Amino acid sequence: MRTVNNSRRLQIANYVKQKGEASVQELSEYFAVSPLTVRRDLTALEEQKLLLRYHGGAKALVQSDTANDNGNYEFDLTSVPRVEEKKRIGEKACEFLKNDDIIFMNSGSTVLFFQEAIRDKHVTVVTNNARAPFCSKHPGVEILSLGGNYMERSKSYVGEITVNTIGGIYSNCTILGVKALDPERGMTTWNYQECGVNAAMIGHTRGMVILLADHSKIGKVSNYVSSSLDKIDLIITDSGCDPEAIAAFREKGVEVIVV
Repeated sequence: MRTVNNSRRLQIANYVKQKGEASVQELSEYFAVSPLTVRRDLTALEEQKLLLRYHGGAKALVQSDTANDNGNYEFDLTSVPRVEEKKRIGEKACEFLKNDDIIFMNSGSTVLFFQEAIRDKHVTVVTNNARAPFCSKHPGVEILSLGGNYMERSKSYVGEITVNTIGGIYSNCTILGVKALDPERGMTTWNYQECGVNAAMIGHTRGMVILLADHSKIGKVSNYVSSSLDKIDLIITDSGCDPEAIAAFREKGVEVIVV
């Protein structure tokens, strides 16, 4: 029965994605199951972040979620801005990993390119990024998802549960995506609770703290401070970054790699 349910749910998710939205009655008739069964399936799919429920039906997520040959869902990163820059940044960050590392990774899209780029190493990625389990990864990469309060806008888990869980782990390396990064004001974000997660990850890192920031994030300042620059070891950015900003980071003692 478990296999049948999973197969039907996969088909329901694909049906909703293709049509954009569908009512419970429509799905009930199409898949020849009761409305109660459809509602249970939609609840399970929403918990997996594969669609959005509303009263009487469900609609597709804005982002593209597709099923691979094994029937597992993957988040399609090709729809995000500056794909090529983020790929290069993510690939460069992988050079700093060692076999059997435990890695903290936060929310955002650039870090997901890093996750996809990890090859030929066995590592554990501990993350509050709700999309991480749905991105492709190599067999040696294990994902440990942090629980907490789910934030729809950032597709991440935040709050006391998240921070407390991080407090029981020490990473070998921390890889952080950023919303805004400025030589004078440091790393900032729009969400106060994300700051607590980022700070907890930095505080429980035994090795390097690496920021991944494409050029659109550099020189920007948001509302809440996630970290000052003195806690950052390395910034990896792309060739579109302002050379003056790069020089300013280096003057602050932070290494910068441009890819």
